[in-house]
Amino acid sequence: MNVLEMTDLEIYELGTKQLTEQLGTTYAAQFLQKCKPRDYDYTVERHKWLADDPDILTMAKQVQEAKALQAKAERVKAERIDAWRNGLLELTDIEIYELGLKVLADSLGAYGFLRFITQHFKHLNSDQPIDLPPQSVPDNGTRVIPNQQIRETDPQD
Repeated sequence: MNVLEMTDLEIYELGTKQLTEQLGTTYAAQFLQKCKPRDYDYTVERHKWLADDPDILTMAKQVQEAKALQAKAERVKAERIDAWRNGLLELTDIEIYELGLKVLADSLGAYGFLRFITQHFKHLNSDQPIDLPPQSVPDNGTRVIPNQQIRETDPQD
């Protein structure tokens, strides 16, 4: 599997197949419904962080504490995923989202992951089914739809 040689549709199909195999149909559908672009202004948060800029010793201590908390959170997350795989609990929405992103990144790589997400977002913002090629408009003004020709007329005609 070389994602550089695959079409967007092939990458999307492979990604959805991997999600379904590893998360199950229900969680894969939940992940795809929740996976959509968000409006977020990072610069506002950055300015808040920079306003309270601590000294270097405090920052080093904060980094060490953050690493310890992250390691603990990763252990807990791994335990919860193992329990889910054994049928002992249900995942939360954020766990589904994080696990879905990890499945896609691991199975498609960085480039394939980005192409999958781009294709998914295009699909969310379009009425056209994802499995159809985009409609093209030749130079003569005729819109080509598979097996059909529709002549678009100028409203002034």
